[in-house]
Parts: sequence; structure tokens; C-alpha cells
Amino acid sequence: MKNLEQTKLSVELSQPDDDKTIKQNFSDVVAEPDEAAILSLGETIASLAPEENELAFVTETVEYSHVQEAEEIPE
Repeated sequence: MKNLEQTKLSVELSQPDDDKTIKQNFSDVVAEPDEAAILSLGETIASLAPEENELAFVTETVEYSHVQEAEEIPE
């Protein structure tokens, strides 16, 4: 059986003159968030950052666990 454990979002902002990004993580967000809502979150975080930082991308990470049900376990 496949069980959803959690969904995480990571908003990454670009920095001028630097290859590294600024990352802000959000754990335990709703399952299967709407793409528009994900991008809106990214834009909101970018608007709170210094003016020279821009939204690079948002990464969605979904974790599942897989377990055997009692009737599936061989004896």
C-alpha cells in the first residue's frame, strides 16, 4: 500500500553575481497543491526579499511510504 507521508516546497531565489541561490523551505504543505498556488507562494517570498533577488524556481518534493497489507505478507 502506498501512503502519502508529506509534501514539501522549496522556494529558491537568485542572487546577482552569485551562482548560489537563497532557499526557503516549507514542510507539511497540502497534498497535491495547485501549480498557481505554488508559483504564487514563490512570488510572495520573492517580494519579501531584497529587490535584487528574483524567484529562480520552486521545487515540490513528495514523500511516500510503501507497506505490505496483512493479506499481502507471505507466510
